[in-house]
Amino acid sequence: MVVWNKYVKTDKAGMNDMKNQNNRTKEKNIWKKGTVIGLLCVLFVQMLAGCQLPGSEAEPVEKGMLKVGMHLEIPSMCYLSEDTNKPEGFDVELAGKLAEKMGLELEIVDTSEENLLKSLDADLYDCVISSVGLSDWNEAHYSHTSPYADISSVKEKTGQDTEYTELAVFTKKGNPMTKKLEENLQELKKDGTLKELSQKYFEKDITVAAQTKE
Repeated sequence: MVVWNKYVKTDKAGMNDMKNQNNRTKEKNIWKKGTVIGLLCVLFVQMLAGCQLPGSEAEPVEKGMLKVGMHLEIPSMCYLSEDTNKPEGFDVELAGKLAEKMGLELEIVDTSEENLLKSLDADLYDCVISSVGLSDWNEAHYSHTSPYADISSVKEKTGQDTEYTELAVFTKKGNPMTKKLEENLQELKKDGTLKELSQKYFEKDITVAAQTKE
């Protein structure tokens, strides 16, 4: 059973809104530069007082919700059911299991393959779980978990003709949520949940063995 609470699809207008948001952010940065010294002083006082610094916790972009970016056109991994027109697939169920472990509701944001990782920088969602491989460029520009699956033996079922077959969960660079996602991902590997999902969609185990990400 797929566990998700909300599904939305972005469009060009949505991406324009995201660009406008980025422009507004740049304008705000002018003000931020003028107040950076004062903020640093406040943070220093908080540290001395034993207060927790903002950004040190894995806070989702929307309270109570794990927002996951997907390109819902990947057979067996993440796609819209012809019968229900709802998200289904290995990645969809994985996202649901991760959200459940984190005590969050799941929102799937369907976007184009081109904007999948880019939208992380605009905080459109918390992470990407959409058959994204561990390429040198992806690893350099985004934070990520250890690989959860290797699709090299099931390319015909996924329609993915790529050399980067080890898939990972990607987040915005430096996002502290990556650590929490990694911990829960390892638990799903160890308790057999990922293997079970793999057998369901591929009739074989394509998961990568549990490991500790360095």
